[in-house]
Amino acid sequence: MRISTTLLAISAILAIAYGAYGSSLYEGAPPFVVGSIFKASSIVILGLIALFARSRLLAAGLLFGALGDALLAWSPDTFLYGAFAFLIGHLFYIALFLRSGIGVAAGLKRPPRLIGTIALIIAAFMMTSLLVPSDNAMFVPLSVYTGVLTLMALSSFTLSTTRWLVMAGAVLFSISDGFVAWNMFHHDPDPTLAYWRSFAGWMIYWAGQAAICFGALGLHKASART
Repeated sequence: MRISTTLLAISAILAIAYGAYGSSLYEGAPPFVVGSIFKASSIVILGLIALFARSRLLAAGLLFGALGDALLAWSPDTFLYGAFAFLIGHLFYIALFLRSGIGVAAGLKRPPRLIGTIALIIAAFMMTSLLVPSDNAMFVPLSVYTGVLTLMALSSFTLSTTRWLVMAGAVLFSISDGFVAWNMFHHDPDPTLAYWRSFAGWMIYWAGQAAICFGALGLHKASART
């Protein structure tokens, strides 16, 4: 546990440092090698925590997320490859959550989870329609990605209530995706506001991944409890 806590602290420091200074690494022409490594580093460490806990599905989800971070930062030409890497990571999360949860039918019978499910679905539709221009070539692939991300978040609602941290992390991950689309398609002319918007989106994303990581530790061997 001490090792995991130490690695979490290192991951948090790297995440904050990237959020604060990472934008300075994207000057000139791509590929942005240093930026890619720096961006992925904090999530790679979370993946190591999952590997040390022998949670292979969790580790795979985190490490594919790290690969997605690196590809998003590498070059504008590799953006969709990064989204695809994230999509694969979500599939690993979904497999872990559904295998360890109380079941979709049982989850939907509980009002708070049902309300959360409806709210997430509505938010996903609104986020896509409002933030991603429908005439943009990325509208369809990003809509598919958002659908899989939403399924990942919804699958977390099938977990035991003792795994609330995973559910919170999945929701934060979904929120951070909105920041990505907002920053990508709606540039802020004020550099200060643009900086803080980017920083907030990145830290929400990292917090989501960290919450999923620590909330799901041991999930691969624990039976679901209501």
